[in-house]
Amino acid sequence: MTEISPRLGLGYLMPAQAQKHVTVNETLRRLDALVMLTVESRGESAQPAEPEQGQAWILPESPSGADWETMAEGDIAAFQDGAWAAIAPRPGWRAWVRDEGLMLVHDGEGWAPLADSIAGLQNLTRLGVGTEADAGNPFAAKLNKALWTARYEGEGGDGDLRYTLNKQGESHVLSLLLQSGWEGRAEIGLTGDDDLSVKVSADGAAWLEALKIGRADGMLSARGWRHAPTGAEAAMLLFTPGGDGQVSIYRQQTTAGQNPRTAAIDAVSDNVITLTAADAGLFGEWSGFMAGVAMARIWNIDKDPAQSAWLTGSPSSSQLQVLDAGAIAGWANGETVQFGDPGSGVGRVIALDISPMLTAMFGAPFRQKGIMVRANLHDATDNDGLQIAMSPAAGAFITAARAPSSAGVTIISCVESSPVSDSNLVFVREVFYSTAGVRLLSSIAVFA
Repeated sequence: MTEISPRLGLGYLMPAQAQKHVTVNETLRRLDALVMLTVESRGESAQPAEPEQGQAWILPESPSGADWETMAEGDIAAFQDGAWAAIAPRPGWRAWVRDEGLMLVHDGEGWAPLADSIAGLQNLTRLGVGTEADAGNPFAAKLNKALWTARYEGEGGDGDLRYTLNKQGESHVLSLLLQSGWEGRAEIGLTGDDDLSVKVSADGAAWLEALKIGRADGMLSARGWRHAPTGAEAAMLLFTPGGDGQVSIYRQQTTAGQNPRTAAIDAVSDNVITLTAADAGLFGEWSGFMAGVAMARIWNIDKDPAQSAWLTGSPSSSQLQVLDAGAIAGWANGETVQFGDPGSGVGRVIALDISPMLTAMFGAPFRQKGIMVRANLHDATDNDGLQIAMSPAAGAFITAARAPSSAGVTIISCVESSPVSDSNLVFVREVFYSTAGVRLLSSIAVFA
């Protein structure tokens, strides 16, 4: 039988041992030093002159002092009952270092931070780094820098680093939310679908989708662009391929004078106006051309003030069909309907809404920033013209076609919002000395 315990080196009481209390007291001193071991420091090399009872140190290399210099590096120097005792550590012993606030463990060769010996943590419910994690944020970190690096091939890795995030399904959210002052400002990820999106917010409550990349086709959709040097909003050119009935935003085939043109109302039923004569051709060529491409504003000029409606078609040569039956509910027999906004001079314009074409071409209307049109004018007097503008204001009109050469391509901006759709209006004006035949405006492209 050995005389000391194998782990802590505690002395056993032997049979017929004299002065048993000496062995017991030495064992108690050793237990007092080692159980819940706390040391003052592991960096102090000079033996303290006036240590307190129970204090202990882990000795560094080359300690000095009458007692410490006889001890080995890594020993525990414990001051008990007015004397120093050297205790050689064993593998697995742990010690709390008071001046560092650090837990150490002895690995058989030396003391090292306990954290260095942790090879894995499994199934943790919370982890806080520099802050406190909670139920809503089971992992929380408060720090100024973070580094992720690949494990190199020479270290047993493959040199790659791929960060994988996963969500349950398409309708769920997987995103990186960027905040300022705890308010959301940007969100990048798969938010409610499986397309990559970038959203921004000015207040953390209302969000705008700035970019979206379709997962199926890789196509990028953007809310808009700005010219970096000036900050001016830039536009994208979207072509509108098609022929008659697809891009004919304005077509007039009836030989007539310049707008405005008028006709008398015979009756009104639901959203259809019946005229007293076959004068529907004075309001545009709808069948096979403008219907489903554009809407044109018409007016009842006998009302005070004049009332407007949006023309969408012509069921017959004496009938006009409008977008909203409620807009013409009060119109009656004998009143006058006019094609062209009321007024004279610069007020003599035809307002066009091209949202039907935008919907057919692109799936939905939008506030187009401009339009490129091809214009044509037939059977007109020299210098007769077909004009187009971004607004009915004086000086805004550009001649898109002029007789006798008649044809032309024109680009204008579009700035005035339509009252009946999410598009911007296009304004047309006819300037004829007498009469003209076919007048045509076809869209080539729009600016988004």
